[in-house]
Amino acid sequence: MIEETGPPVIPIPLGHVNAFLLRGTRPVLVDTGFPGSAPKILSALQKEGYRPWELALIVITHAHLDHTGSAATLAGATGAPVLVHKAEADYLSSGASAPVIPASFTGRIFRLVIGKHAPAPELGITPVIRIDVPYRLDAFGIDGTILPTPGHTKGSLSVSLATGECIAGDLINGTFLTHRARLPIFAEDPETARQSIRSLLDTAPKTVYAGHGGPFSGADVEALLR
Repeated sequence: MIEETGPPVIPIPLGHVNAFLLRGTRPVLVDTGFPGSAPKILSALQKEGYRPWELALIVITHAHLDHTGSAATLAGATGAPVLVHKAEADYLSSGASAPVIPASFTGRIFRLVIGKHAPAPELGITPVIRIDVPYRLDAFGIDGTILPTPGHTKGSLSVSLATGECIAGDLINGTFLTHRARLPIFAEDPETARQSIRSLLDTAPKTVYAGHGGPFSGADVEALLR
């Protein structure tokens, strides 16, 4: 592993959703935002001193459009392979969205606002790496593991780093006004989501990054399960 010259996780704000860059011998991108987010992500990559072709891997935490929308563009611009859970590979290939199922009153309101995500084949990309078990990132100079953490969607993934950072996708959400951690407002299986949060807490994270809002301390996330 190379000597670190900065923080191991670089958040990339993309409006109300976040992507993340993991620093290693070659960088790894986690999530890609909505369609049209590629220029901001490529700019962030360059700002950190990386050329587009140095991007080693694109990790998709789950197949919702606000996380997959620029995957095809970025894969084409960088040549990086795309990794997704096996359960959601077909969604990614077809440009469709995994189910968006409200798990709270707030979720039901948002579901009415966003409507249904129609398939967009032009946004589809066939993932190169499909996993359903933990996947180590050592090959990229990163001491960390991609973990299956179902609940928000059947094939949700999170990233846990040995340095104490965790990227939880939409398994944990932030509120718009208080910046407080909360359970996901959308979840295919809320009880499984809680179990996945517990499994992440078992890795003793110091900082938990989320797809929306955050970051949060491990103690903030622990409070969700009390």
